[in-house]
Amino acid sequence: MKNRRYTFMVSIFVLFSSLTLFLSIFLISNFYLRGLSQSFKMLEEKNLEITTNLSNTILESLRSIVGQLSVLSKITTDKNIIKSEEIIEKIMWEQLKSNENIASIFLADEFGNFLQTRREPHFAYRSINNIDEKKLDSWYYKNDDYLTTSIHISKSTYDPRKRDWYNFVKSSEVSWSEPYIFDSTKEPGITISVGDFNEYNIKLKVAAADFTLSKISKLLESKAKILNGKLILFNESKSVIATSFNAPLKTKDNQLTKLDDLNSILFTNTFNKIKENILTGELKDEDEKEYIFFVSKLQKDSGQNWYIASYVEKDLITADIKNTLIHSVLISLLIIFIIYFPIQYILNRYVTKPINELENLTNEIAQNKYENVKPIKTIIYEFFKLSNSIVSMSKAIQKYEKEQANLIDSFIKILAEAIDSKSPYTGGHCERVPHLAILLAEAANDSKQGEVANFNFSTQEQWREFKTAAWLHDCGKVVIPEYVVDKATKLETIYNRIHEIRTRFEVLHRDATIKYYEKLIENPLNKIELENELKQNHKKLIEDFEFIANCNIGGEFMEQSNIDKLYEIGQTKWIRYFDNRLGLSQEELHRVENNEPFVPVLENLLQDKTEQIIHRIREINLDEYKKFGFKMDIPKYERNLGELYNLSVKKGILTTEERFKINEHIIMTIKMLENIPFTKNLKNVPEYAGSHHETMIGTGYPRKLVKDEISIPARIMAIADIFEALTAADRPYKKAKTLSESIKIMSFMCKEKHIDSDLFEIFLRSGVYKVYAQRFLKEEQIDIVNIEEFLAK
Repeated sequence: MKNRRYTFMVSIFVLFSSLTLFLSIFLISNFYLRGLSQSFKMLEEKNLEITTNLSNTILESLRSIVGQLSVLSKITTDKNIIKSEEIIEKIMWEQLKSNENIASIFLADEFGNFLQTRREPHFAYRSINNIDEKKLDSWYYKNDDYLTTSIHISKSTYDPRKRDWYNFVKSSEVSWSEPYIFDSTKEPGITISVGDFNEYNIKLKVAAADFTLSKISKLLESKAKILNGKLILFNESKSVIATSFNAPLKTKDNQLTKLDDLNSILFTNTFNKIKENILTGELKDEDEKEYIFFVSKLQKDSGQNWYIASYVEKDLITADIKNTLIHSVLISLLIIFIIYFPIQYILNRYVTKPINELENLTNEIAQNKYENVKPIKTIIYEFFKLSNSIVSMSKAIQKYEKEQANLIDSFIKILAEAIDSKSPYTGGHCERVPHLAILLAEAANDSKQGEVANFNFSTQEQWREFKTAAWLHDCGKVVIPEYVVDKATKLETIYNRIHEIRTRFEVLHRDATIKYYEKLIENPLNKIELENELKQNHKKLIEDFEFIANCNIGGEFMEQSNIDKLYEIGQTKWIRYFDNRLGLSQEELHRVENNEPFVPVLENLLQDKTEQIIHRIREINLDEYKKFGFKMDIPKYERNLGELYNLSVKKGILTTEERFKINEHIIMTIKMLENIPFTKNLKNVPEYAGSHHETMIGTGYPRKLVKDEISIPARIMAIADIFEALTAADRPYKKAKTLSESIKIMSFMCKEKHIDSDLFEIFLRSGVYKVYAQRFLKEEQIDIVNIEEFLAK
């Protein structure tokens, strides 16, 4: 996830969607919050309006009753209300009929007289005369037309002056009782009392009315429908005065219902909020349903506080907003999709397409296909400028690469020339091999036969890679000692040591002559015999030296008998009179044995001395050797300059150590080229250049690769290297071979699977050898070649 990349269109879509989503969320959230705030404000205003209206309605109703009671208490100036009973009764009935919320109206005086009209459970009129000795309590039951249907008279036991509603009235104040259960109807209600006092503030009469709370509940029900919620009226003692949801106002044991009796934490928590002076907010009921609540105070003239609490479900408030929100989101999404596709088309055509084309231009540059880099067509100025800049950059890179390629090629050719110049005898090898290799590669490229049919150099870069490898195929020779490369005889190191041995023979020749004269002086008469002996000694010395000299040149193969003869001649003694340690360098002195005998000393004519063995100054890194896959046997010593050891080389002129040193040039070639950070188009140079001494059967060096492990270009390089070496006329150790001789040798190598047979056939049939010969071989080397003879083999 850390490194994932996305397309421009995906990025634009994500950006566009993110911005749109962010803006939509912001606007929708703002709309939602503002809508919610507005809804709460409207709800609050609506609640205030309803509760205010409700409060006013209740208070007006109660004030109306208070007004009626004030009239009733002063309806007569007589202290004894019985005297005005008839008119009082009429007024009381009128007042009762005028206000349905009144359950009962009654009037009492200071004498204990009591008059009452009652609505429930049946219309009735009550009269108690406490002045009369009989003190009768008379009940007159009425029908719906207020006509008396029955009378019930009993001894009065009721004294209104002992009742709270009478006693609580003080001065001109109105008395409001706490809600309680009426004895007559067993319904909850309150009693409102108004007193009549004289100028001395003596209570003369008290008028009172029972106000039924169920009437308020009906009023709350009607208002709750408008609010679309719940309403409840309660006081400071948690007594429920009225509700809009038909909750019972009394308990089963005829006690007033408390808020806790409603079994809802909603109302209990509301009362707790009031105690905390929090009159609006959010609450949850026992089902986790959310409500918005408002509380208003309904203050009475008596100083007691009633509370109107309203509740509205939060979901009801947010439902319309959510619906509007969903509708807005759907419309927004629709608009986004309607807008997106045209924008997507425009961006794709005028932005994405040019960007992709610009990307393609950079890819063409990355693949070095500069000819495909052209300005793009676009109406966007910045893209047009960028396109032109890329084209200019492409040309600059192409020019730079060309210059770099020329520079590298010149370095390569300089290196090849340096290697050729290092030896006057191989001055053209590194130059001729590339020409021959390219001729054969071109022929193989056109061939459709065998395994080579699939070979194809289709680009200039592939050809350059091959040419570079051809020029560098012997670059490792730069570290090979010159005397090894140029070695023409077995005893040659930095110079040809045959002269040392010849000098020894000269000394022996002289010694033989001196010995002759010494014997002649002693025996003058034996002159003829001594002359013959001298001639025989001189002849043998000359023959032995000629034999050693021939051994030094090296031939195709040295027989064991010749080696034995060589060792026999080497046993010939001669006297050395000079110290062989004089004039030596420090390094040479270290190799000379310290127990060297004092001169003169008798020595063998040919020797393998300890000091002639050169140890390695720095051992070969075997781990690195294995890492590169080299499989050549490593000789024990760096060099062995022993005279007998060198002269007894059976084939050629190189010792095992020198052969390894010569072959080491390909190791150095591979190591040098592998360590060069070639560009991608030259990555195969090390393999092409480093495998031209391998064979098809794993007998080559340095890696002992088999045919399938050697690329066709490397096999081509091998044939070119061998043919050039066979026909070269500048080798000190051999004569230049003719065309037919060279091709014959190569045919044997082909038969022995040292070289690729398919490529050798192409080499012959295509006439590559002729083209090369015409340019590089001497006229006397070019003879007639019957290629069918070698192809048949």
